[in-house]
Formats: sequence, C-alpha cells, structure tokens
Amino acid sequence: MTVQAQIIEKIKAYDTIIIHRHQRPDPDAFGSQMGLAEILRTSFPHKKIYIVGKNVPGLAWIASMEEIPDDVYQNALVIVTDTANAPRIDDRRFDLGKELIKIDHHPNDEPYGDLQWVIAGASSTSSLIYKLVELSNGLLKLNANAARVLYAGIVGDTGRFLYSVDSETMRVVSELFKYDFDVIAVNQAMDSISEAAAKLSGYVLENVNILDSGVAYMILTNEIVTSFDLGDAGTAFVIPLPGRINTVKTWVVFEEQDDHSYRVRLRSKQIIINGLARNHGGGGHPLASGARARDKDEVNDIIDELDRLVRKSTYGYGKE
Repeated sequence: MTVQAQIIEKIKAYDTIIIHRHQRPDPDAFGSQMGLAEILRTSFPHKKIYIVGKNVPGLAWIASMEEIPDDVYQNALVIVTDTANAPRIDDRRFDLGKELIKIDHHPNDEPYGDLQWVIAGASSTSSLIYKLVELSNGLLKLNANAARVLYAGIVGDTGRFLYSVDSETMRVVSELFKYDFDVIAVNQAMDSISEAAAKLSGYVLENVNILDSGVAYMILTNEIVTSFDLGDAGTAFVIPLPGRINTVKTWVVFEEQDDHSYRVRLRSKQIIINGLARNHGGGGHPLASGARARDKDEVNDIIDELDRLVRKSTYGYGKE
C-alpha cells in the first residue's frame, strides 16, 4: 500500500483530525492546512476537523485558526502540513494526538511522525494536497473554497511562478480553476500590502546593496523594522524586491531577531543556493531557501560565500 493510500485510510479511521502547519506561516502553510481541512469537512461532514496555530492578520483572507482544549487531542489524528522539522510546528501540542502524519514538499532531512509523505520536488504542499484528492478514487472531494486556498498556496510558494514552475504545477492550477472561486481576487490579495509595508519596500529598494557579481543583500535590523510600524504584517513582502533589479542574480535578506541572530532568506534567478543554506543550518528549494545566522560575523560569511558561489557559477571556475 502506498503512503498516500495509508494516509487516506488513517483519515477514514479517525473521527477527530487536527491539522497543524509551521510557525510564521506563508500562503502555502495556510493554504495546505485550510485546503486539507475544507476537503475533509466536505468529504466527511460527521468528522470533527480543526486547524490550529497562531492567527496572522495578513493571511486572514485565507483562513482563521481555531482554539481547542488539550483533551480534543485524545484519540485524534494529527496532520502537519508544509513543515520540514518538528521544532517549527506551530502549537506544540501536535504530539498529543494518537497518531501523527507529515505532508510536506521540503527535503525530508528530519523525518517525524508515524507516516511521512514528502515530495521534495513538488512546487508546494498545496499541490500535494490536491494530488491526495486525485489519489483517493473519489473519496476526498474539493469545494470552491478548498480550490481557492490551494491556489493561493501554490501562487505563494512558487513566488508567482518565478522560483518554481513545471507542467504538473500548471496542470494542478488548471484543475483548480474548474471550481467557482474568484481567481482575480486571490491574485489581488496576494499583491496587496499596507501603506507601512509600501514604505519599507521603498526603503529596501533604495538601500539594497548590490555587488559586482550580481549578489544583492539587505540587512533589516530590529531598529529598521520597528521604525516602519508594520504591526503583524511581517517582512515577507520585501523578499522578492531585489530580484526585480535586472543586474541582480541572487539575493539575500537578513532580518534581525530578538536574540540578535538573523533570519536568512535566500533567493536566486538561476544559480542553485540551497546547498549554501544547508551550510548555515537551513535548506529549502534550489532557488528559494532559508537559513539562520548567529551574528553579524555569520551574516558577512554568508554574503562572502554567496558572492564566491555566483562568481564561480558565472565565470566557470566550478560549481558548488
């Protein structure tokens, strides 16, 4: 029996299913989580289906999380979507259920749970949720809202098809379009930012550092981020900005954390950068990855390593 068939059998067997995703969620985390919940609620109206984790105002148009007491986890199936490693799972009660399933599209460097369905080459976890429906032989059923949020997840994790796109992804999108949801409204929601976010965007474009090699980098200190009064919006919206500059080949945005370490977001137009991310405690996709930097020294190390990587790839001195 395939792992997908095993997952479907587990879903059939449980009356209570609780769906988690990762901390600091993006559209794919919300989309895969909410999409799966909508599918299960449509397919099994008698089951109790919950989605948990922190609410994110900027993603409220995709889904709102639910608050449940600990005892709901007793004899429940827990499914975690779009989360590579257990420490990143939002709501630490994920291990209180009877069984745990992982569904993800990041490299499976840290397996967890009783079942794992991980396709590292998939464009998004939202696309995998759609595939699960296809593999269920009609048992699992989509509705328009499930299609809406799965589409949002795919658009979000492909960077609007800038970082990841293939015929399978576009086939799934085409199938989702058969459901009655407002595609233009989703696209516009994905493109909308607040006035404060627009001002930070302008700051980033004006102050981004671009090296001769085509590497761009931006360091967002706590002081800078706080000065723009973003509220709960986060800074994910600035990540694509350096890539819009035609001379930029790869770029990295560093965001200072409360402990003065840095969250590292790496992006590239062609040169593969996930190996560099793994060298700094992270990982991800070939053209879109994340890592952590302990301090300013490691920030500088990452900039230097990225510069060397681009120069070697561009001028034929070997590839890393």
